[in-house]
Amino acid sequence: MITWLTGNTGAGKTAFSKEFKRESIHEDRLIILDGDEVREVWPDIGLSKEDRWENNLRVARLAALLHLQGFEVVVAVICPYEKLRQEVQEICACRFIYMPDGHTADEEHPYEVPSSPSGIIRKADFIIKE
Repeated sequence: MITWLTGNTGAGKTAFSKEFKRESIHEDRLIILDGDEVREVWPDIGLSKEDRWENNLRVARLAALLHLQGFEVVVAVICPYEKLRQEVQEICACRFIYMPDGHTADEEHPYEVPSSPSGIIRKADFIIKE
């Protein structure tokens, strides 16, 4: 399974992903792809809308590849745009968990709050189940 934690900067995606791993009975088969760490792998990606888009698609392809190799994957990457989340979903068939806390959306911290609960689980409603 691929679980994608989405929400703006400071929403707690990294902390939640680490807790998710600690609580998982498959901890040894679970990989976390954290946004800050992934950006270190691809330093050519900036923060423009186009770069954010490309970064998310790269992460989605990597998550899909790891999942095909038998790993559970938790992605802690912003994924700020509704259409982008749809493209990510097509690539890796993830379940999204929306984390509503964090920075208020602005030009420097863009984020489109999910308009439809379809495919989105709000953090407050999420219970780790194996």
